[in-house]
Amino acid sequence: MAFAYDRLTEITTIAATVGAVFTNPASQTTYIRHMIVHNGNTTDEQVLIYVVPDNAGAVGTAGTTNETFKPMSDNNTKLATGDTWEWWAPANSPGIILEDENDTIQADAETASKVTIQIYGGKE
Repeated sequence: MAFAYDRLTEITTIAATVGAVFTNPASQTTYIRHMIVHNGNTTDEQVLIYVVPDNAGAVGTAGTTNETFKPMSDNNTKLATGDTWEWWAPANSPGIILEDENDTIQADAETASKVTIQIYGGKE
């Protein structure tokens, strides 16, 4: 299969409990290269993003061992009202590699449906 750089998710809201925002499909390797998180709430939000490997073929469970990002504003422990946080994979890096079916990017925020995320990358 050829490599294709693409939008991997539409803009989607993050729940107040941990849940998958991207699930790797069967027979695909995905390279997460860019994530955009925006706080549309009227208060600052703590957001956590996890890279979670599959669990014997099923979606795995997020926890402190696979917490990967904590989007925040400069000099703040939370993402401020109206702020946008972006993560880019370093140059000459494949980014975050999801190889197995049900490898996931999971996230949660303090308030449901106020913070959005969109993910871009490559797939083959």
